[in-house]
Amino acid sequence: MKALGRGSVASWLEIALSVMWVLLWIALAGVVLGAIAFAVAMGLIAAGVLPTDMLDGGRGHVSSGGANISFATDGGLPWQIVAPALAAAAAAVAGSLIIVDRLRRLFASFRSAEPFRKENATHLRVIWVTMMAIELSRYILLGLTGLLIAAFGEPKGTDWSFDFHLNLMTWGAILVLIVLSEVFREGARLREETDLTI
Repeated sequence: MKALGRGSVASWLEIALSVMWVLLWIALAGVVLGAIAFAVAMGLIAAGVLPTDMLDGGRGHVSSGGANISFATDGGLPWQIVAPALAAAAAAVAGSLIIVDRLRRLFASFRSAEPFRKENATHLRVIWVTMMAIELSRYILLGLTGLLIAAFGEPKGTDWSFDFHLNLMTWGAILVLIVLSEVFREGARLREETDLTI
């Protein structure tokens, strides 16, 4: 099977990316609805409509951006756990939407057998910038979660630990994409020069 053009591997990958695009929008809607529901519940608790201990507990383990939380108390989930988890989910899904959108555009040009378009270099640049933003947001979220716990204390029955580690695979992929974006930019420039010469 050929790599470029109609009926190629690129065209099948474009279809798979379109399916992923729809699934990510559904996931984003779920995160937004979850955040709204949680905010409404917090508002109702503050207004005295719901009991104050409704979100003061739960049972399980959450790992979010380097913060590891184990909790085993009665009731629902404490806001100190839900807020960072929702923020991490929102950043990951929003970033993934941007990356998948750019990959769809990239593979659309591969399907048309014209890989060295100027906009493909731009697509690759947006992808690596987005990947970097997602990774940096993980570190920022870790710091904010630590500040949150320092300011409000650990919810009763929870055990928090923080670990910071660099994801070398992600940073390696970012470096590869930086190089590839420049390769595509140079390829597009050479193609334009060739077209002008002809």
